[in-house]
Amino acid sequence: MPENSKRLILANGEEYLKPISKTTKGGPAKLPRTYQEARDRMKSQVVEALDRFAALPSRKRYDDEAVLCLRLHPDRTAKTYDPKGIFEAVRDLENVGSRNYKTKAGEVAQTERIKKQLTKEIEEITGRLVFIRSNDAGFRRLLKMLDQSELQLSKEFCVDVRGTECFDLLKGSEQLHFPDEWKEGRVELVLHPSKRDHAEQMNFFRRLFDRSNGPERRLRAAPYPDGPTFISCYLNRSGLEALADTNPLRAAHPLVFAGLEELRSAPMFAAPPPSVATTRSAIRVGIFDGGIDVSHPHLKTHAEQDEDLSIETPPDLNCIAHGTAVAGAVLYGPLNGHDTKQPLPTPQVSVVSVRTLPTSSKTDPDLYECIDIIEAAVPARKDVMFWNISFGPRGPITDDSISRFTYALDTLAVAHKVSFCVAVGNDGDVGPDLNRIQSPSDLVNGLGVGAHTHLKGEVIHAGYSCQGPGRECGKTKPEVTAFGGCDQFPIQLIAFKKGQKVLTHGTSFASPQVAALAGQALGRVERSSALLARALVVHTARHPSSKPDSLLGYGAIASSFDEVVRCEANHVTICFQGELLAKKHTKLPVLLPENVVNVGMVTITWTIVALPPVNALHPADYTALCIEDAFYPHCEFYEFRPPKGVLGSTAKRLHIKNDADEIKGLLAQKWKKSEMPLTDSSKYRTEHQQRSSEQKWEPLVKKLVRKDAESLRNPFLVLHAIPRQGASGRLDFAAVVSIHAPKFGGDLHDIILRRYPALQPVRLRAEAELRVHV
Repeated sequence: MPENSKRLILANGEEYLKPISKTTKGGPAKLPRTYQEARDRMKSQVVEALDRFAALPSRKRYDDEAVLCLRLHPDRTAKTYDPKGIFEAVRDLENVGSRNYKTKAGEVAQTERIKKQLTKEIEEITGRLVFIRSNDAGFRRLLKMLDQSELQLSKEFCVDVRGTECFDLLKGSEQLHFPDEWKEGRVELVLHPSKRDHAEQMNFFRRLFDRSNGPERRLRAAPYPDGPTFISCYLNRSGLEALADTNPLRAAHPLVFAGLEELRSAPMFAAPPPSVATTRSAIRVGIFDGGIDVSHPHLKTHAEQDEDLSIETPPDLNCIAHGTAVAGAVLYGPLNGHDTKQPLPTPQVSVVSVRTLPTSSKTDPDLYECIDIIEAAVPARKDVMFWNISFGPRGPITDDSISRFTYALDTLAVAHKVSFCVAVGNDGDVGPDLNRIQSPSDLVNGLGVGAHTHLKGEVIHAGYSCQGPGRECGKTKPEVTAFGGCDQFPIQLIAFKKGQKVLTHGTSFASPQVAALAGQALGRVERSSALLARALVVHTARHPSSKPDSLLGYGAIASSFDEVVRCEANHVTICFQGELLAKKHTKLPVLLPENVVNVGMVTITWTIVALPPVNALHPADYTALCIEDAFYPHCEFYEFRPPKGVLGSTAKRLHIKNDADEIKGLLAQKWKKSEMPLTDSSKYRTEHQQRSSEQKWEPLVKKLVRKDAESLRNPFLVLHAIPRQGASGRLDFAAVVSIHAPKFGGDLHDIILRRYPALQPVRLRAEAELRVHV
């Protein structure tokens, strides 16, 4: 189909959303121990933990405040298994967070699931622990409760005791996430919430160290209300060892910033002349980086630097070279293929630069200075909804703690409804365990961006680009990739030296291309949002194998904005935007008209993006709300189940019209009709299965089904907004659904528009609306 005959994607899908009532099923899980056995274990474990706490050196604990670990059995990883019954019974105990823990499968209560793991030779399994804060008297009250008869206690309390595997202290090896060869450097500490004020907490940690290993002169702290306190400090190995077993400490990990790519010494060639445009796009994409040269011919018409919000340190030429290349990637993308004698095309976005680098010390850069700048700039620049970040601490993320950088971006995204594109890092080729994505690209309310290159015209993963998976609640990382170059095919970018282009490679220069595309999807599409823009970028990404993985994520981004907003007549895309109420179900129709497409295969693809609050106190349960999606292909096929106790009968899949007589007979025999039509989504999944295969709790999902046209009739999705951590209210979301019927000979786009009159092609803002004279 010629390019000019492609159709615009459709908006207003939310007009067809409908609330529905749906019963959430699931019986109680089998408990690993009897109450008597579990109670006796817990009593001895609590006593032992209190004795160990009392035996800690006074410098490693608060006198009247202890944090103990209640480790749930590995079968009980869902947040619904929080020991609320224990907290209700003993009000002196406070839940101050959770995380996962690793244990040997043979050392826990041998349930059916654990036995299956062992038969598969899976020796290490994951459980969930809850941090409990109280004083000695509070934990002694728990012991008194355990002395009571089971008949005197609430059912919830007894269930929680039976579901507990262990009650102890966090081990030093669980707190410290450092390679054996680490000797000294900047470190991030994460502290439990405390009743002590900030000054007391800081004094406590200063007293941990002597003058030879102390962080006194280089310590910077960032407390968050109702969250952890983050501390950035410089330690040597002996100082790190002094931290081990410190009770108020949740986690510690390296916070090493290795600097920006050196570009001024990279190969350079003549660059194409700058655009001849005398106007600037009103669509602004922000970059936090090393600053830009605002007088540079390629930037001066299309970029600004907000000096009031930038860091106060003197500019650095290497940092400016990096920032200039990133800004050029936002404005022009790769310069590969551009004629060096022809002016570059007019940029479709403009750049707002906020300089965050260099920090105060070149020998000991502290990224907390950068985060402070970001936290101040995002709310101040309300005209910027997409920001790019192409730097961060070096080193793989850890599953059991959230960095301040990641948490800051996620909370900013929720508070100000903005989004971030973050480079995943360039250590993809350094070897196993070190090649994982780097903070803050593990954020859940933004996009982690990897780099791809080309081999014989095909998109392939760039070896240096860090790999997934991400953490719980954001495992699919990177979400997307853009061209970042490689040694054989470098990316060409605007150089610091005027009139030149630099040849290099890196995820730093892939990420701004994604930010530019997302900025257009937000700014050029009327009534768009940062959420919808993010959904469109992911929805139109293409993976060579059509399956997401840990190298390319959902695939390479579209090569142009037109590919995002236009499609062929038999490939219709519909956008939905709105809010979902916590605990409620919403029907999202696929909007494929009945009796229209009757031949061939139909592909239905959907991408859903939500904006959930996050909680750094619960790394394994980081998102407070999620959208669970289930696909229903045919509205007239239901499941019928026999009455309980009837032997030899199994459930039947029947058509409510074609099988009406059989159904009538079954209902007379007390068979039960399913509440909803048959779904393609698997049922009766464990929490572990839902997280690993169905992306439960992830704010961004993209899924695809291929069905014979005859098996589809009024297909729809059911979206269920699931809360945890006491979350309530509404959840912002955007969804993009595509219907592709390649064998259909008619104009499906036009048919859908006529059948669903509330739908309208998205309105693209005219060029005159988006250009301002400089």
